[in-house]
Amino acid sequence: MVVLSSLPFFYEESTFFNAATAFARQRNDAGSAIGGATMAPHPFTTIDPNVGFCLVPAPEGSCPEDGISIENIGCSHGRDHLGRRLIPVILKDVAGLVPGAYQGRGRGNKFLNDLTEADVLIHVVDASGTADTEGHVVGKEDGASHPLEDLAWILNEMVEWVFNNVVYKWNRIQRRGRDKLFDMFSGYGQSRSTTQEVFFGVQKYMEDVEQKEGALEKLEEWDEGDLYRLVSAFLGTRFPMALALNKKDLPSSVDFLDKVKESLPIHGAHVGVPLSARAEMNYMKSHMIQENPSSGASIPEGVWECLKSAVALREPILVFPVSDMISYAPLPGMIKFATGDASLPNSGMIRCLVAAAGSAPSLWQNGCYTASLSDKMKLRDAVMMKIGSTVEDLFHSLKRMGVLGGEFVRAEGAGEIGEKPRLIPKLEILNRSNRILKIMTNKRQEWQRK
Repeated sequence: MVVLSSLPFFYEESTFFNAATAFARQRNDAGSAIGGATMAPHPFTTIDPNVGFCLVPAPEGSCPEDGISIENIGCSHGRDHLGRRLIPVILKDVAGLVPGAYQGRGRGNKFLNDLTEADVLIHVVDASGTADTEGHVVGKEDGASHPLEDLAWILNEMVEWVFNNVVYKWNRIQRRGRDKLFDMFSGYGQSRSTTQEVFFGVQKYMEDVEQKEGALEKLEEWDEGDLYRLVSAFLGTRFPMALALNKKDLPSSVDFLDKVKESLPIHGAHVGVPLSARAEMNYMKSHMIQENPSSGASIPEGVWECLKSAVALREPILVFPVSDMISYAPLPGMIKFATGDASLPNSGMIRCLVAAAGSAPSLWQNGCYTASLSDKMKLRDAVMMKIGSTVEDLFHSLKRMGVLGGEFVRAEGAGEIGEKPRLIPKLEILNRSNRILKIMTNKRQEWQRK
């Protein structure tokens, strides 16, 4: 999941959400012609989070067809204007963060708790430098806020939130030792192994730089600075961040865009992408309601690129389940996913894709999804798995989807098109060398009996 954050007055966060999700097309919002997140130029436009599916260009090299020309390669969700496979990702637009949120101001801990569902963050900033910290339009000399200043205090709020949670139980943590310290960080959605890796890295730093040997075994000797260092290191790993450098269409943005990008990485942000959320949203809107785009509309390539950059910070493994390792025909059991899943683009979104020189999903024909083309498309379906997942994990995912039944028997796989398949142990970690997979079980599903 990708989570959007911004200052509370910066309603363009919701504009980005609408551009990315085509107005949360899967929500069927009856209160609006096209639905989507509410947008208004005042604080707390977003109270309860908006959630929708967005389509993100797959990271470079993550698909077997990347860089080669092969006929009849399918794609369940379509392709962008550069021919990149689009993959569905959940996007969550949360309420804006205010100074002192860790003390309960604004949405307080509710906002911060919303972040724990994120795999990565996109922080939307005003790169034009035309507003102050309260959202008032001002000039440079009249207190305009620098984008990096906004980012610094966002990170500070997150650090203070976790720091204060740990301090509240610090006496108990000291008595029970490092395992209790590890447990304290388990509520932020990070695996224990990754948490341990971060903590041992901090311990090594304390040994090398401060000559504090075995720091994790001597918590009673820690001072406030040591704990702040640990929290900052943890958050940097737990919440990698991309910046949406919004309002690039305003002349004043020229003064800030280069400075921000030259400063990266900084304050937890690793990459920044210039864009105009409103212009890109207007493009989506015009094609969804079938009107000619206005002069202020532009293809949403900035939004797409920002989403791609964010996903790449914690890149998933794309796996391509097939029924045959020669033809790469899709699993018939995946047909429900490819024709009826909630993440699939609807007609309005598809019009946007095609108008932007992209292509519709493989099974989209004559205004609807159809199974009649299902056997002709190689590598049509991609399943996203987290780093560290095994072949067995994929099997269980496909079983939960109703695609496979019974128990795992064996798997064959390859990394590239045309590569000779090999037997893949079920505990082998999924990666680009085994991303094309055929899994065999001891029980046939309905589609296998035909």
